[in-house]
Amino acid sequence: MNPGGLRRAGPWAGLAVCLLALAGPWIAPHPPEEQEDVAGARLLPPWTRAQAIVTGPRTLVVTGLSRTPSGWEFDRAGRRQALAAADVTAGPFPRFYPLGTDGLGRDVSSRLLHGVRHSVGLAALCVALALLVGVGAGALAGLAGGWCDVVVSRAVEVLMSIPRLLLIMVCAAMFRPSIPVLVLVLGGTTWTGLAKVVRAETLSFRDSGPAQAARAAGSSAPRLVLRHLVPQILPVLAVFAALRFADTIVLESALSFLGLGAPPPAVSLGDILASGRETLQEAWWVAAAPGAVITGILLAVRSASRGLAGLDDPPSMT
Repeated sequence: MNPGGLRRAGPWAGLAVCLLALAGPWIAPHPPEEQEDVAGARLLPPWTRAQAIVTGPRTLVVTGLSRTPSGWEFDRAGRRQALAAADVTAGPFPRFYPLGTDGLGRDVSSRLLHGVRHSVGLAALCVALALLVGVGAGALAGLAGGWCDVVVSRAVEVLMSIPRLLLIMVCAAMFRPSIPVLVLVLGGTTWTGLAKVVRAETLSFRDSGPAQAARAAGSSAPRLVLRHLVPQILPVLAVFAALRFADTIVLESALSFLGLGAPPPAVSLGDILASGRETLQEAWWVAAAPGAVITGILLAVRSASRGLAGLDDPPSMT
């Protein structure tokens, strides 16, 4: 593909991911935890068209429904069954499962749409926290200098020397999993590289002409950072946000896969992937669908980062 076309398509792909995350719960055909009929709807393959019939307090999800002189015949739970017309209190109602169902009879497509919103929203909060802490620490070290610069720089180096995944696993094991804890753990372990970049940019900026003019006009340090430094390093921040967003999606999905993610009723892409682990042989789609969605999000965000990198030639943050 043409590199110029890839750069132009990248931001649109990132925007599509954001729109899908926002609209997911409204376009999902079913609630993510809905189990109309565990036995009848269990492990239905993708693109299944079924029917729901109500008999007393129960709702049966069936396939191959046909009318007989005495009532209805249908396939349910791998067997051909029949039901008298007098026993049917409502229905049949159409059901469509474009991506099939999981081991509990839940619609995989609905769970994916809710999972995208959860994972994308959580990653956005983590990246926002990382940007806030990274820019603040780097600007503080660069503007203050002296012992403050030494303390902040040494603290950043100590944190960077600790394997991030190990730190995340320890924190996830020590604290009860919740969305605030995940945001603090994931966002609080990804800002160090940005802090070093911002510090270097601040050191070259603080003695420049625009910075001296701003100080002469009475600008405070926070105003100097927000009004002058941040716009100057905006391409760096944009690329950092895109790359760390993709990394956070993977880490959050991995933690949820291991059972260390946000507890129910939150639905994560990692949770959905983990639910297909035991049925991988007989129902490949339960694990393949969230895996494909995670891969698609990563490709879209990485493509968007290439487009953002065209704004400038930012330094490496690794």
